[in-house]
Amino acid sequence: MAITHSPRHFHPLPVIGHPEEWYKKHIEQAEAAGESLARCSFKVGQYVTLALQPRRTWEEKAKHFHHALKHHCVPPHDADAETVAFCQKLHAVVVRYASQEALRLARDEHTGYSMRLEMGVTKDVLADEADIFFPRLLGHGGRPEFLSEEAYQQIKSLRDHWI
Repeated sequence: MAITHSPRHFHPLPVIGHPEEWYKKHIEQAEAAGESLARCSFKVGQYVTLALQPRRTWEEKAKHFHHALKHHCVPPHDADAETVAFCQKLHAVVVRYASQEALRLARDEHTGYSMRLEMGVTKDVLADEADIFFPRLLGHGGRPEFLSEEAYQQIKSLRDHWI
């Protein structure tokens, strides 16, 4: 859905953690009112909330973060400065949550490796496991768009400890 301009009326940044039906209701209301920026904000909240569900794999989480950035945080090419700034704020919300989640997963993995090392598992075995885990988390082409530079560097540091 194309973002229409309403430069003097911006919806607040998304709230994360509501049930799916809450987002659907508010998205429908924003669409009915023609408030595309409100719709984007609710969509970002919806996709970030979906990504943070504990039962999801990292691949599912990353897909939701990527979708939010690609479809709901990009201003139209002819957007005014206020619309661009609002979309940048939405982008920052996604990056903040994605970075926190990726760091949490990386730290949990690091802690697990450390505990297993103390229990006698060899570093070679852990390095082999880390060689699978960290590329899944970071990908193979540099910093993923949904990770902050700081989070990316911290995760790389944890990776380098094991690989």
